[in-house]
Amino acid sequence: MSNWSAAGADTYTLVADDKIKLRIVEWRSSDTRYASWEALDGIYAVDDTGNLSIPIVGQIKANGKTTEQLADAIASELAEKAELPGKPFIAVEIAEHAPIFVTGTVQTPGRYPFVTNMTVMKAVSIAGGFLRAREGNAVFERDRIQAAGAYRTALLSRRDLLMRQARLRAEIAGEPSFVVPAELVGTPDVEKLKTEESNLMRLRRVESESQIAAANDLSRLYSQEIQSLEAKIISQKRQITLAQEELDAVSGLASRGLSNNARQFALDRALADAQGSMLDLEIALTKARQALSDSEREKTGIINKQNAENQQLLNMVGLDITKAAVDIQVAQLLGEEAGYNAQLARIGTESTSLGSTQKTFKIARRSDNGTYHTIEANETTALLPHDLVEIGADADAQASSSLLQPQASAALLPDVAPGGPSGARLDVSSRLKQGGSHD
Repeated sequence: MSNWSAAGADTYTLVADDKIKLRIVEWRSSDTRYASWEALDGIYAVDDTGNLSIPIVGQIKANGKTTEQLADAIASELAEKAELPGKPFIAVEIAEHAPIFVTGTVQTPGRYPFVTNMTVMKAVSIAGGFLRAREGNAVFERDRIQAAGAYRTALLSRRDLLMRQARLRAEIAGEPSFVVPAELVGTPDVEKLKTEESNLMRLRRVESESQIAAANDLSRLYSQEIQSLEAKIISQKRQITLAQEELDAVSGLASRGLSNNARQFALDRALADAQGSMLDLEIALTKARQALSDSEREKTGIINKQNAENQQLLNMVGLDITKAAVDIQVAQLLGEEAGYNAQLARIGTESTSLGSTQKTFKIARRSDNGTYHTIEANETTALLPHDLVEIGADADAQASSSLLQPQASAALLPDVAPGGPSGARLDVSSRLKQGGSHD
């Protein structure tokens, strides 16, 4: 059984922070139909280690694979772990690429989705082009306001996501409540946020418990029906035995001429009716037992479905927390760029167009071990997901020598992955100070 994947995606290999859309279809020969595995369908994110976390399948390597290769790997793992007779059909599409980040002398610095065949100049284009001269320093005030707003938004988003992550972990573990994460203790409105998540947790638990209670009630009804049918079958067997004994006695009398045939025929008919009723009771008992089995299976399915949904939500929340940390970093750097970059301030007030200045391009690129290194670039340099592109604008050499150089405080840069290795920090401050390639 061959697998299939999204057309046109087989030339791109997946990296961390990519999101894929997964669909699973299985051919069931017993029902002669295709059945969708809706519990596993959805959006999955490649984590920082390059793996996907999929229920039943578990951790599976995605980094460096095409969508077609990933689909085949998922199908093989799923067939083995779910003990399927053959591989299911797997559809893998790229739902969203990992981002790139553009900073420096562009109109709209920030985070943008990566697209295939992206170059430095294309990144400048989607960021609004090179920064144009403005009246006074209004552009830098605007950038400071935008950076402050982006920083505040990222902080609030990360706070909400951390609380949601704590709630989802508690639900998966079957705990009745959850505690506020240590890093949120003492932050404003944290109790209000916990109350909201606790209410949601309670409502989801009530919904799940009501579904399970309904399934239990149905199971009890079927159990009572089974007990009643079993009692009726015992009684019916007794009646058949008595009818058979009476028929045998009358048959003996009829053979000696002591009883008429009409009496024998009536008893024979009554015995046949009793045996027919016995068959009906046995069929009803079989159906009741099958219905009880279906009810128990439905009850298990309710729990498994909720756990699968919670695990998928937890995976997405984990990725969003990482992205929120990156957004905080970028907002901090853009704020420093807007507030303290004397070079850009001077160019913006003294020159008529940035087109007359010399553009410089640098890329902070993520290595396989999670660290970042800086490379010199030009307009045609190809970009990769996670690249941070810095666009500079140098004035004439005499003026440039007297300009202040921006300083980025490494203490202000949060880890990209909370609790991750220190090497995963975006070392932009070193890049700005040294300005050279670390390749």
